[in-house]
This record gives sequence, structure tokens and C-alpha cells, in this order.
Amino acid sequence: MGVVTRGLGALGALVAIGVLAACSGGTPEPGDAFAYDASAPRDVVDSGVVNAPYPVAVHELSYRSGDDRVEAYLAVPPGAGARPAVLYLHAARSDRTQLLQPALWLAARGVVTMTITAPSIQDEPADLPPREALERYASQAARDVIAARRALDLLAARSDVDPERLGVVGWSAGGRAAAILAGVDSRVRAAVLLAPGAAPVSEFVAAAPKDLRVAVEETMSRIDPFAAIARAPAGGVLVQAGREDEVVPRRATEALVASAPPATELRWYDAGHALNDDAYREHMSWLARRLAVTGPPVAGATTGP
Repeated sequence: MGVVTRGLGALGALVAIGVLAACSGGTPEPGDAFAYDASAPRDVVDSGVVNAPYPVAVHELSYRSGDDRVEAYLAVPPGAGARPAVLYLHAARSDRTQLLQPALWLAARGVVTMTITAPSIQDEPADLPPREALERYASQAARDVIAARRALDLLAARSDVDPERLGVVGWSAGGRAAAILAGVDSRVRAAVLLAPGAAPVSEFVAAAPKDLRVAVEETMSRIDPFAAIARAPAGGVLVQAGREDEVVPRRATEALVASAPPATELRWYDAGHALNDDAYREHMSWLARRLAVTGPPVAGATTGP
């Protein structure tokens, strides 16, 4: 994010500390940054199970999302019948491995889970003029959310998944993407945002140089998580945050929650940005209620920290 910091001054500083970086099938409006062609081939490549003989099988996958090939892990518990499915979205500068352990905990409770690597992670740093850097950032944010929507397509098409019981968990930058996903894709019935945060578009505009303010307002409005999360299902969002978070300021988390739909829950923990075991245990229980997870845990598999 260094090029954005240099090009956009205070706006870039917000990006650098993770406020912007931290912190859906509905029908998108014309020109929606997160619109995509759901009929395009997913071109799924399954490279096989990578964790045998563990009782929850983890498949190494990749699939097509626009011009991107997205890498993923798919955790499939044994058994028959259509079950809930939950998508996990990682933090900045990470990949599909980061939340694989929590995904496996939830899969051990009978949920099909998937982790993906955000397409923007593969982009090479580029020293761009400020306007181009701004557009590139917006394009990256859109590609990452569209890749998540394509992952939901893949999950919903599976015979062992109930397409009416889909959820998403996102941490930090993944929390921001999950907030957008929950608002722009009506298939998401449950969204857990771990240590998320965002600033309103007006704050970015005020921080930008005068000659960039119109461009900043137009561009950031297209990917605004505040506008998106307002359209998430009532009671379908849980936000978890650490009182000692060293990355996302408390006000950034509270601002995002203030824009969320009715009955959104905000829970605080005595933890930093990474949260703690209590947070993971609590949101898995919350997901189980919201997505009607039933049945016994998978024998021999670990169901939590």
C-alpha cells in the first residue's frame, strides 16, 4: 500500500494502518462494482485431498473469477444430505491458509467450508500516479468481492450444500470484504466480521488533496462498505472486536456497526487484533444457530480451540 500512501497523503495513511483494508445472489444495480456474470464457467480444478487420513477431507481447488484464477481449500465433512456452507476470507497480505484451521473446526461440526486467496494478493506492486493508484485499489477491492461471490456460486451448486444456508467469516481486510458481500449478495444468511473497520467516504474525501476529492468520492463510493452492509439481512451480522486492537481503531469498528442492519451484534473481547479462542468459540455457536447446524460432530475431528 506504500504507493497509495505516497500518492494520497492522509487517505493513504488510513489505508496503511488497515482501516480501509480492514474492514453478495442479490441483483446488483447497473454499474455496480461487484456485478459479475454468474453464468460464466467456473472452470473448477480439484487437485485432490491434501490432509488424509483426517476425517474432514480438505480438497485443494482453484476456480475462475473473471480474469483471475482463485486458489481455495474446500473442507468437506463426511455424511450425506445438504448442509450449511461457510466461506472464510483472510486478512491483508495473507492467503487461503490463514483461516483454514477455523474452517476445519466448523467443518468438524458438520458444515462445508471454504477458504480462498483474494485475487488482489497476486498483484505486483506498482508505482502509479495518485488517480491510477486509487482506481487500482478500487478494482482490487471489487475483484476480491467478486471472487467471493464466485465461491458462493461453487458452494451453492454442490449437492451436499443447502443454498439457503450460506455464511461468510472474514478477518480484518476479509471482514471488510465480508461486510460488502453480506450486503450485495442476498444468499448470505450469516456474516461474522472479525476485527473489521472502515471510515466513511466523507472522511477519505476530507483527507485527500483538493484536486483529488471528486475522484476519491466517486471511486470510494463504488466500494463503500457502509452502503453495502446496510443491505445485509437483519439479525444476520455478528461483529467481534478486541479492546486492545492495535490495528483497527475502536471508532472504525463502531462506525461500521452503526451502518449495519437492525439486530447486528457487536461483541468485545479482552484481546488484540487477532482476537482470542473465546471469540472463535462464540461465533461458531452463533453460526450454528443462524444456519441451523444440526447433527453430531465428526468423530475424531477437532471442533474448536
